[in-house]
Amino acid sequence: MSDHHLHAELQLDWDVGKLHKGGWPTGPDNYFLLTRLSSLPVEVTAEGGPGRVLEIAAAEAVHSCKLNLAGMECFVVEPSTVMLERARGRMREFGARVALIRGVGETLPFADHTFDRVLLDSAIDHLARPDLCVREMVRVLKPAGRLVVTFVNYGSLSTRLSRALYGAARLVGLLARERHLFWDSPVPIEHTFECTVPLLRRLCEPYAELDHAFGVSLGWMVPGWGPLLQRLPLQRALRLMRGLDRLATRRPDLADFVISVWRPRHRGPAQRTGESPSSGELLVAADDVVYPSRARAEADFWTRVDFGGFVELAKADEHQVNQAFTGDPSRTWIQDLIGRGPFQDAACLGCDEAGYERLWIEQGGSRRLDVYDLSPGVIRKVRAGLGRARRRIRFVHADLNFVALPENAYDVIWSSGCLHHIVNLEHLFAQVERALRPGGLFAFRDYVGERRMQFGAERLGAINAPMAEVPPRFRRSDAVVPPRVEELSPFCGVRSNDIVELAAQRFDWVHKGEAGALFPLTLAVDMGALEREKPDLAARLYAADREAPERHGFRPCAVYAVFRKRG
Repeated sequence: MSDHHLHAELQLDWDVGKLHKGGWPTGPDNYFLLTRLSSLPVEVTAEGGPGRVLEIAAAEAVHSCKLNLAGMECFVVEPSTVMLERARGRMREFGARVALIRGVGETLPFADHTFDRVLLDSAIDHLARPDLCVREMVRVLKPAGRLVVTFVNYGSLSTRLSRALYGAARLVGLLARERHLFWDSPVPIEHTFECTVPLLRRLCEPYAELDHAFGVSLGWMVPGWGPLLQRLPLQRALRLMRGLDRLATRRPDLADFVISVWRPRHRGPAQRTGESPSSGELLVAADDVVYPSRARAEADFWTRVDFGGFVELAKADEHQVNQAFTGDPSRTWIQDLIGRGPFQDAACLGCDEAGYERLWIEQGGSRRLDVYDLSPGVIRKVRAGLGRARRRIRFVHADLNFVALPENAYDVIWSSGCLHHIVNLEHLFAQVERALRPGGLFAFRDYVGERRMQFGAERLGAINAPMAEVPPRFRRSDAVVPPRVEELSPFCGVRSNDIVELAAQRFDWVHKGEAGALFPLTLAVDMGALEREKPDLAARLYAADREAPERHGFRPCAVYAVFRKRG
């Protein structure tokens, strides 16, 4: 599995209409920029006369339609079927002829040296693997061809000024901390990273040489700038924006939007894309262009989300889950693990608001507990609820995808609901093995079902059949459907179905308890109320879940697993 697969899901059903929900801002700064960008990418790509042009991630393919009418032979590679259908409509509207191909820029279906120009307009920060896409774009360019890459500049003066103003407003209470504004970081989930001029150089320079670049606009979406322009006489506002635009032309590093033109490096045929370079145990490297932005978004997601709501939902069928996990309806998995002690030193990988850290200390789990977590916001929330247990718990802000755990330091390492958010599982499990003392235990309670919780049709059918028997007043939804990817954290379920197998390859089994073959059936129903008012029906739902592995061959989605360090 490559990092490409971690984000490709965001490309396949792309709908640019989502960006226009509620309408674009209508300020003069926004109108000025969008007007300039409606023609500039076409003008720059058309320079040099007719030829064969490839546009990647073209959305509605308006640029390609205009280029075709200017005498160019145009091809489009676009992953979204929704956008391809709209592109057909645009072709009819313009009277243009464009070859439309469904695909992704990371793997282009063309021979080397096919095109005179390649255009990637405002899409490089939406790609799963921008480095592979750049390599592919250069590969299909003719030796004298040109690559045009444009992007919103997250290193711009507007970005820096806006973020400073946001911070000041939040500090004095004028802006809610959870409110996410235009230039805020992390960027919305449809972006995979925040592109800047230095980052684009890093992506392109291994394969191409910069011919020239220029910027467009200064001041776009800076708080107060649009309203100020609206209060000025039209001609004065235009002079201001044009003057700033001239400065942006000369200083693309400061500009709101950047247009860059590249020429292939003459090193022989460009390397074909394929598997990512080997990185040992790391499926994603710390210096990957996409990863840091996704990691910030993951940390931000869990800072904002009320995890306690999920904890409350799960309590309704806790006795059933306890039975499946430990064989005793009154004994939780954490109590079972504590009972496997005594332990002197323990570590917890990831923390949440379920209170397991406090419970661990209060019930004598170990003398001390080190808690490793990615999100400073979550650490603050969990630490605030520890009470006296806080004195024996040490929090370590760490990215578990790259963490270096201390050698031979712990008698037990455990985790609750964290591992299905880890990309570099092999690396993390190697660190766990390194950190455990001889005979030490590694335990986790986690989601191990389908990746990204995208349940198959057969499982959904088996879930919704018993749910149809439940009276509507007990249901939290009419039917169970897979969650929308945009609603999940960036790494939720990213390798969930690999967890148990990878752990079993490195450690020896001690205990396994499984549940949730029809997950998330019991979360979609108010099981507490159902047990009180219709106990027979509740019993049938629980029985359907227990019987699903044998009856349907479904793999349970939740596991409590205990392993021992080998040797």
